[in-house]
This record gives sequence, structure tokens and C-alpha cells, in this order.
Amino acid sequence: CNMKVVLTRELKRCPTFSNLKTLSLGEWCMAADFDALILLLQHSPNIKRLFLQLKLNFGMRKALETGIKLERRSFTCKDLRMVKIKCSKDDGRVHTLAHMFSANGIPLQCIYVRRSGNAHLRGQKFMRELGKQELDECGDDWM
Repeated sequence: CNMKVVLTRELKRCPTFSNLKTLSLGEWCMAADFDALILLLQHSPNIKRLFLQLKLNFGMRKALETGIKLERRSFTCKDLRMVKIKCSKDDGRVHTLAHMFSANGIPLQCIYVRRSGNAHLRGQKFMRELGKQELDECGDDWM
């Protein structure tokens, strides 16, 4: 969590990105409370297009269950006309993000969501492949 504290502190010192029109962000700024995302939006008043790629990890599920408080978490992006969110089918953060954008004046019609496979199933597949790889590497030595 020290990285989150450092990131939040440094983002608060950021200048305003007046010329920034398009922003593409990945999982690194999608902590459970969306602090980094909100701070970047607060410093990017003229942004027109925002692309978010979410990769739900299993540690994030617990944070999602507790809920995210969005009070006093406002930003003004008067020119923001398109938010594209790419996420897994079971990522509940997309609803929280839609609510947050809507509460900050971004119409739901401007929010596009592309959902892919189930994060839980991807995790199971990864673990199966990892187990198989370890067995292959051990060969007959594991018996």
C-alpha cells in the first residue's frame, strides 16, 4: 500500500494537463477507491476521450464487497464525450465507474463498455496451466 500513498501524493502535485485530449489508463490507476483516476481527471479539464482497461484480480474482490465511497470525489471534464471501458464480464467496478461519471455530468450514453471473459475462469485456467507446467518441469522426479 506504500505505492498507493506515494502515487496519490505525487498525483496531487501534478500540474493541470490543459492540452490533454485523450487519456488511456490501465489497471495501475484502478485501485478500489479510484483515487488515481479521479486525481488525473481533476487535472485534465479538457479531456475528450477516456479509455479504461480493467483487469479484475482476486485481491480486488474483497475491496469491491465493502463498497466505494464517492462522496466529495468530483471532477469537471466539460468536453468529455466518450468513455470506453474494457473489462471482464464479472467486474462490478464498471457500475461504480458509470455512477461516478454520471454524478460528474457525463451522460450514460457517452459510456461504452466492452466485456470479455470471466476473470474467475481466466484465473482457473492460469492455475491449471501453471500446475501443468510445473509437472512437466518436474518430470518423473515428483514421485
